[in-house]
Amino acid sequence: MSRTHRAGMAVVIGALAIGATATAQAQIQGMPLFTNPRFATGLRVLADVGLPTSKTTSLGDYNVIQGGVSLAVWRLGISANVGVTRNDLKGVTHDSAGAGTKATASALAQLMVLGGGRSPWALSLFGGASLDVNGFSFANLGSLPTTVQDSIKSANPEVLTIPVGVALGLKLPLVIVNPNVWVAPRYTFTKIRNCPSCSTDSEFRWAAGVDVPILRILSVRAAFDSGKIKGPNGVQTVSAFGVGASIGIGGVR
Repeated sequence: MSRTHRAGMAVVIGALAIGATATAQAQIQGMPLFTNPRFATGLRVLADVGLPTSKTTSLGDYNVIQGGVSLAVWRLGISANVGVTRNDLKGVTHDSAGAGTKATASALAQLMVLGGGRSPWALSLFGGASLDVNGFSFANLGSLPTTVQDSIKSANPEVLTIPVGVALGLKLPLVIVNPNVWVAPRYTFTKIRNCPSCSTDSEFRWAAGVDVPILRILSVRAAFDSGKIKGPNGVQTVSAFGVGASIGIGGVR
């Protein structure tokens, strides 16, 4: 690659990087953290749609879709998801390097410590991690000047989020269906990777939801999530509502 070509590419990619939007959290805005503590041994496939309850949030358009799987063995349940916002779906066609495109990969583990089975109550401890991955993470930037590489990385941070909390669930013995209702307070720790000068932030959040099994194979769920999140304009209270469905036997619904 000629020096002129490299310089031109540096200008183009640098401008795209500066125009990209950085968000200081990996848990997807607009998607609740589903933490139903009632689960059984098995495997499920899940899909969810979420959106913020306030359209005026300065965090932008965070209507979200996510898909994933969950596996449960006795009292241990594990869920893994990949989600994208509508803004990031629109950004897929921006350029070949993936400017403006971001997905969030997450995993959550729950340990049921009380209840479950025939008991209507269930209590679990949970913890997990999620990470924002953008197109620049896979782009070859080695031929660009160091200053341009630093500009791209600062505009497209790799943000690690670690939620830790407890979930309490109750199975309601109704006539036709037996919905499970749950509530889950947590602390969320956030850290920007590859940034030694960046501190680790922690915010309190909570979620509450309901899961309705249908014929033991299908299941629908809804949840509300609220609390503090550090955004581009400082710490804000952001709430979200999400709905989803799953299919499988057992697993975390």
